[in-house]
Amino acid sequence: MESSNQVKLTEIVFREGDMYVAYNPEFDVSSCDRTMKKSKSNLAEAISLFIEEAARQGTLENIINERLLLLGRS
Repeated sequence: MESSNQVKLTEIVFREGDMYVAYNPEFDVSSCDRTMKKSKSNLAEAISLFIEEAARQGTLENIINERLLLLGRS
């Protein structure tokens, strides 16, 4: 049986000019597009790529611990 860990991440979307900006404060990652739906989709992809690259570099655990401390979630 596979185990799945799921974490809820914050998604803040705001309009800046003619663009929608989607922001995730836990990882300090953002993305944008002309539609809200696409900006959210782009954010999900950006977070995924951020996590994959941090894991590849061996820094993911440190990043997560640092962000939890900064956000008061430790």
